[in-house]
Amino acid sequence: MANDIPDYMRGFDIDEDWGFTPVTSKPETETQPSIDPKVLEDSNLELAKVKTDVSDIKSMMNEIMQIVAEKETITKEVSDEATKQRFKDIEKIVLPFLYNLSKSDEPYIHWPNRGPIIKAQIEKILKLTRS
Repeated sequence: MANDIPDYMRGFDIDEDWGFTPVTSKPETETQPSIDPKVLEDSNLELAKVKTDVSDIKSMMNEIMQIVAEKETITKEVSDEATKQRFKDIEKIVLPFLYNLSKSDEPYIHWPNRGPIIKAQIEKILKLTRS
């Protein structure tokens, strides 16, 4: 297994459980599980919060892209060791997630309860980028 991973993933925790599973076909939804309306309501509120966070991130990214577009080149080199470490810490969050998403050729991904998992990762990233 260690020889099967790309070089850029060496040293990262690729065994972290992100809550999704690659499957060969779309999960059957014929049987409807009984759901407590309160749980659904809480999930909808959480999902709305995640959507708001994603929207905020997109908005910030657009602002950043506009600033970058206004400059012909960015000449400042990141030399601060603390900043370099924060980028490495962000890589430790993002790269294993993307690697785990891409390592299966299955056409569907079953990802129940992703809201809290994504929210926790967003909070980790925001802690690194805004501190």
